[in-house]
Amino acid sequence: MKDKDTFLYFGYASNLDISTLESRLGQQPKLISQAVLPHYGFRFNYQNPDGSARANIIESKNESVYGLLFEVSESDKDYFLKSEPGYDFVEHEIFTKNGSFRAFTFISDKIVKGIFPHQEYLETIINGGKSNNIPSGYLASIINRAGKIR
Repeated sequence: MKDKDTFLYFGYASNLDISTLESRLGQQPKLISQAVLPHYGFRFNYQNPDGSARANIIESKNESVYGLLFEVSESDKDYFLKSEPGYDFVEHEIFTKNGSFRAFTFISDKIVKGIFPHQEYLETIINGGKSNNIPSGYLASIINRAGKIR
């Protein structure tokens, strides 16, 4: 599926909107498929400098995170990592309809409670999810997690 000049990336938040992801890379990523990261849950608990919330995922035995699996050029890695400051770039087993893969994703342990995302950010996540056929019930749970919008 991938060659030595690429890596697999699991996008779960604003990178569900492919144009957002493309703006963070020098080369166009290859969308492989929808994917699921089991035993993790989606949260808005990473704080932006302006005080608003950004998405994050946390370990959660009874949840799963839906997202998209991409193949990304290795030459884009440094720029990509700088686009997500404060997150660790970690590898996990991701599941697709075609089997399981090892893919990198962004996770932060800098968790802040009681913060809320900007409306535009939430809309980017939801619109990206809709355009890529992420289950509507899952997208509704993201809206519920957003709580009060900034």
